[in-house]
Amino acid sequence: MVYYIRFLKPPKFHQEKKNAKQSRPQQKKPVFITALICITTDLGDDFLAEDVDLVATWAQRSPRETIDQSSLKWQAGARQLSISMGPYSIDHVSQHEAVFQIRAQTMQDILGIDTTPLVISGCSAPFKWQSEPAEKLIQREFSIAAGQSIPSLRIWEETGNSIARHIWDAALASIIFLDQSINGTATAIPILSQLLKVKPRSSALQAVELGAGCGIVGIALATMLDHCNVLLTDLPEVEKIVTRNMDEARLQPFSSVRYQNLDWDEPPSDLCGQPIDLILVSDCTYNADSLPTLVSVLDRLVRTSPDALVLVALKRRHESEAVFFDLMKSAAFIAQQTTVPLPSQHDQNDTIELYCYRREQDDVS
Repeated sequence: MVYYIRFLKPPKFHQEKKNAKQSRPQQKKPVFITALICITTDLGDDFLAEDVDLVATWAQRSPRETIDQSSLKWQAGARQLSISMGPYSIDHVSQHEAVFQIRAQTMQDILGIDTTPLVISGCSAPFKWQSEPAEKLIQREFSIAAGQSIPSLRIWEETGNSIARHIWDAALASIIFLDQSINGTATAIPILSQLLKVKPRSSALQAVELGAGCGIVGIALATMLDHCNVLLTDLPEVEKIVTRNMDEARLQPFSSVRYQNLDWDEPPSDLCGQPIDLILVSDCTYNADSLPTLVSVLDRLVRTSPDALVLVALKRRHESEAVFFDLMKSAAFIAQQTTVPLPSQHDQNDTIELYCYRREQDDVS
């Protein structure tokens, strides 16, 4: 399983309170940047049990320019790491709107079968001297392995020990497999490759992502594929962060992303407005109680778009997820399947399952 650097306490400029004897300007106490991080799984249920060398970078926000760096070490068995960089003068820190990045030794996080790092880096939201700490967000920046001309993928997620509105491992695997399918290096699930490799398109590919969260998979698709319209859907509580990610996305020519609230219990009669080519579902099977409504939404979408493919990515977490496959079979869906490996600690691999569903009456080769 991949491990993510998270801010338990976002970075801020910190100065100890001065006492009465330190009232003159020349005796002002120095300023430090402080933060508290952990390195944990997507669920936040396990901490990295390996020693890892880290680099902390204080940078000016815009234009991005490194101001100072410090080497750190995460030790096996740790649950958190306190960070303090400095000292700095008030005159120095007051000149900059800062961001604070923590990364492993690799300079880039490159998503690919052989390149995805064990530890995913992160960058804080901006913060200033004499202001509140940075927002409780962290930005991931990924490069896509096969796409030399593809812009980097920058995605904000919530930080801290929370599972809400953040990136899950299956999302990374989805992006890796979509990239392979677009570039013709995926040998599994040829029907998906055929859909994504069509050039030139007579009309834009229409994609919908269910349970989009922070929107990483759908945004990644429109970052990798031109002439692609993606509709991201989820409950209202994700709208703020997914909109932020949409606003900062660097999409391919003639591609677009938009967002719509969607309650699976009350789906609209016409979600997309035109036939759907691809439905994306990433790590949405962990809650067994929601599986009947998820399959019901998929059934409704495919009834209106019978040629649509449904790409489901999941990491098995408990036995109750098997209900999803029974429900899909009952709804007359059949699948081609494959797996994508992600790195795990102690030089092991973790397996993400991918299933490409379509209606049973179609002829599967």
